[in-house]
Amino acid sequence: MKKPSAILWGLLLLFSPAAQAADLGGFDDIDAIMEDNALTDVTNRYSSALLSFFPEQATRIGFESANELLDKRDGARDAQAARAYNIVEESLQAVNRKNLSEPKKTDYDTLTGLLAIGKWDLERNRTATDPLLYTQAFDGVYDLTLKTMNVPSLQDPDLAARWQALPEVARQSQNNLTAPSPTLAQLAMEDAYYAYLSLDQVTQYLMRRAEDDVSRAQLRTEAKASKEAVRQMFEQFKQLSSQNRQQDFRLGEEDYFFVLKNRYFIEEKPRSVQKLLSKNLDSARQALQQALEAFALPALSADETVLDSMQVPGEENAEGVTVTPLSADMDENTGELPAKEPEMPSPAQQSGQENAAPSLAAVFYALTQHMAQPVKEQAFLAELEKEAAGLTDFFVQEKVLPAGEMSFSIYRLPQYYAYTRPYLFLPPFGTQTNPTHDFFLRLPDGNELTRQEMRNRDFNRPTQKLMVAGQLVPGLFYRSAYNYAGLSPFRKMYSVPTLRNGWEVYAQHLAAEYSYISSDEERLYLAWADYVRAAAAVTDFKLQTGQFTYMQAYDFLTGELGFEQEEAQNMLKQIIRRPGEAVSYIYGYKALADLRAKYQKKQGKNFSLSDFHAKVMSLGDIPPGRLEDEMEYAYGLEKNRLKQALNSSFYMN
Repeated sequence: MKKPSAILWGLLLLFSPAAQAADLGGFDDIDAIMEDNALTDVTNRYSSALLSFFPEQATRIGFESANELLDKRDGARDAQAARAYNIVEESLQAVNRKNLSEPKKTDYDTLTGLLAIGKWDLERNRTATDPLLYTQAFDGVYDLTLKTMNVPSLQDPDLAARWQALPEVARQSQNNLTAPSPTLAQLAMEDAYYAYLSLDQVTQYLMRRAEDDVSRAQLRTEAKASKEAVRQMFEQFKQLSSQNRQQDFRLGEEDYFFVLKNRYFIEEKPRSVQKLLSKNLDSARQALQQALEAFALPALSADETVLDSMQVPGEENAEGVTVTPLSADMDENTGELPAKEPEMPSPAQQSGQENAAPSLAAVFYALTQHMAQPVKEQAFLAELEKEAAGLTDFFVQEKVLPAGEMSFSIYRLPQYYAYTRPYLFLPPFGTQTNPTHDFFLRLPDGNELTRQEMRNRDFNRPTQKLMVAGQLVPGLFYRSAYNYAGLSPFRKMYSVPTLRNGWEVYAQHLAAEYSYISSDEERLYLAWADYVRAAAAVTDFKLQTGQFTYMQAYDFLTGELGFEQEEAQNMLKQIIRRPGEAVSYIYGYKALADLRAKYQKKQGKNFSLSDFHAKVMSLGDIPPGRLEDEMEYAYGLEKNRLKQALNSSFYMN
């Protein structure tokens, strides 16, 4: 166990005024300097609270002293954490925001949101109601398999300690979950299922690094206990998912907009948000229609659909463990699967239009299936690294991106994550001494038929180009690697996801603007990606605010918009897990696109896209409402430096 005093000293050094001096940008107002230092003290207190009560989160923001612990999940922990948050909040309220420097005003707002959402999360009594709180422990284990930490010699023991703690997490879930939502229990059941299938990888990793037979024997005993704990959690969540309870997984309008405001910093009124999302869906629908018009469409009758139901990976090797996807017939309040409940009629059936024209989604599915060509086996990791490097050179030469030292490391995605996603970009864990910007890719696996299906789905050229543009260059990888060194410790650790999510969309459109995404087929896939994002955002809003039941949301996606059943179910799972995130993509992209349009108009021929991107990337993941003020501050600093340089003796002579 590391000593708490070492933790506190590390915090004091990390957030000392010297470490934060770069944030001031030469600001010489003593009131601002003093207030900035006061905010730094508050941030230290917040970090201490996370280290004390939420070690899994502390790991992800770079505090390795917490790496051997998993969160303790019970009411006593929640009460203590709430008191700590209240103390931090009182200290924050004593800081005069008006006296802060411009960057620190942004940090103040971010910390205000973090505290609000943290307190709200505790007040929801998730230890008793949310099974997903317990499956987060699986992520806590696998976090330590993804990154090489600052102290590699401690990483294996830390991983083993978290792995060995899974039986305790199982006991906590058994003791605490007294009123769980059946819908959330079913999602947690799936998490436990995938963790069960993947746990042997952790065991094998630790066994290979064991020093002797005694250590290996001990590991086998611990592995058996950990795997049994995960199985018990699966069985518990399976039982809870079938109970007829009245817990509604939906947040409701008040809590939903609290999340939008404090987690994603979207502060518009409900009517304005709904209007923007509806307008965005209409625009995405029109863009998809236009993209489809470039093709000679195959014949498709009104009642024809293109379905491709995939078996859950590894299900046949699950030793009797089975998992069921969320049902379209699930009761919106109880989550129970009715024995026989009629499906809600689609809008076309309600209006008697049984022979309505096929939806745009159905046409897209049929067209892409018609055009599909088998993808050959290749060294995908090496090829993508090469492509990303070449794309970087292209965008720098075209003066779209600022130049910078950039190397790309792409790795195979671990099995636990590969069950549910095709790739994962992971920026450095907070303030890593040796920061790594890692991109993990799901590679084809299984028998030859399965491998070919995965190659065709994940590595067809349009899908691959969208992934490269959004995730690598000019996407999240480039943005992270370019801006990391210049960010303050606060912004490395405490980020707002809205601009990050928006940058992924912005990067794809930037790639299309400069013809990396260029063919009709590639532009069609981009229009489809926008359509999916737009549909998910509207569904997120209407489901979580109570305008849709689960069944109505499912019917909206499959009936009105024409999504395939599996895609609709997966979209709904993400919406239930992370309320508001789908909306953040729309607002993040809009904030970036609007800001660029403003500066292009304002600066005219003097506008430099490369310089604009450099400044935007240097700000980090800040609240979108602070983006314009921060950019004005950045341009102002640059102007002042140039003025000082021109007035220096070097230029006078």
